Amino acid sequence: LIHFYKRMYDPLTKLVGQIVSDAFGETAAQVATDIASFSVKTFSQILSSTQLSIKEVRAALGVLVQNRMVTFDDKRKPGTVDYYIQMDIIISYLRFPKFLYLVKTTYGDEAEIMVEEIIKSGSESATNVLFKTSKRLNETLDDVSQAPSISDLHKKFNSLISSHLIERCEELGQTKAENTALLCPNMVENKDLMHMAVEVDVKAISAAVASKSESVEQGQDKAVLWRLSIDKCDLLLRNKMIVDAAARRLDEQAGKVVSSLLKILERWADAAVSSQFNHNTISEQVASDHGKDSLAHIYLDQYLRVLADDKTRFVDRVGDSGGGQYHVDLKYITTCLVESTLDCVVLEKFSSKAVRVFRYIREKRFVEESQLQQVVMIPAKETKMLTYQLLENHFIHLQELRKSVAPTAPSKAFYLFYVDLPQVVRTCMSVCYKSMYNCRNRAKFEAVENARLLDKHERIESIAASLRASGGTEEQLEEVAEMMTPPEKEAVKKIHLKLDKLSKAQAQADETLFVFKLYLNVKCKS
Repeated sequence: LIHFYKRMYDPLTKLVGQIVSDAFGETAAQVATDIASFSVKTFSQILSSTQLSIKEVRAALGVLVQNRMVTFDDKRKPGTVDYYIQMDIIISYLRFPKFLYLVKTTYGDEAEIMVEEIIKSGSESATNVLFKTSKRLNETLDDVSQAPSISDLHKKFNSLISSHLIERCEELGQTKAENTALLCPNMVENKDLMHMAVEVDVKAISAAVASKSESVEQGQDKAVLWRLSIDKCDLLLRNKMIVDAAARRLDEQAGKVVSSLLKILERWADAAVSSQFNHNTISEQVASDHGKDSLAHIYLDQYLRVLADDKTRFVDRVGDSGGGQYHVDLKYITTCLVESTLDCVVLEKFSSKAVRVFRYIREKRFVEESQLQQVVMIPAKETKMLTYQLLENHFIHLQELRKSVAPTAPSKAFYLFYVDLPQVVRTCMSVCYKSMYNCRNRAKFEAVENARLLDKHERIESIAASLRASGGTEEQLEEVAEMMTPPEKEAVKKIHLKLDKLSKAQAQADETLFVFKLYLNVKCKS
């Protein structure tokens, strides 16, 4: 019971419930929060604890399973289906705007709309995705610019498959003949067919779009459903973060070299440290990505030397044969990113002196208090206060070492400060969950509290926009603008400023959380 209440009020559980509520409503959120409180539950347990009807729980579970927020199997007890909550996939919903922006900049507007349609549906057939994409493009584009054909859209869809950005959903596996009604559906993931494209009826889709019908007749691909690959999206975000770090540290051309190195690294996707590759491989990759005339390719040797000498070690030179042998140590790079992030957290939470103490303990592994006071050049009293604050907030830890085994000999023991980085990261992750929940909660409260004023402002803006489009006079526009008093305009400005700040704070907390998760994942692999 204590465990249940702990999990119910856990920041992550509350955030998960909030995200599901915003996306699919209160009923789905109630079911998701209930499963999250124990990580796994059966259908009867969900019914009992949520007090919802069978119909409501079935509908909620159907939506959650469709969007991969909940998975199920009967491995624990054949015949009894267990439902598992997928916290990481639910949290990744907050990053979908970033994913869409990355897809738009990398693959184009049509690809962005396709991915958006797949996100909306959870999983969808290729025919439906192409139909909805073409329909949306025809609605948004004017008569002058022509929407791309279904064949072109199909090629773009296949390019998303070949780049592993979208993948096939699991298919229904074979079950034994006896008592199949009692068995849980067996979902099988076929790795060989995961990224194999399917044929679609281009003529039927084109005819449905031309006739402006609401739906399209399902073709031969109706049994194959496609979904967004969250792992690939996380990989793209990770690469962008490392490239941006290199560009900030050196320059834009260095960022281009690092982006090519990360593309080479994709051959060893699950490795914390890549295998060795030679200078020629890097040169070919940079030339194909950015052109032979680019500064990144012309001054490649110099950039590789600078990147290897940098303290973040974006690339390591490990040999001289073949123009130089290199590898990328992803574990070290992510550790540097995490350490930099934690330094910023300590700086904002405490002070620059606390950062000095924290950084010194982290670099020296184990530090005695007397040694610390001598090195960091801070008065003894202040050093004690800072170490106590860091200790209290779980940024540093204390290790006791006894010189004697006697239980009553305090003078014969000495204490060492140390930083347990994975533990500090987990503590900060909990703070990130809490801050994201609070930001979203506050934004919702502000929007509800000032709903009347915001609706009025939106209504006036839409009237002014329609007047401008229809060629309204300046007097008419002034008249519309005067419908809001100066105090109301000031209030709306303040509300929008507050909502923007909350949105930026949530985005920053999510980015920090992403760095922490990346570090823990790499740590587990190594």
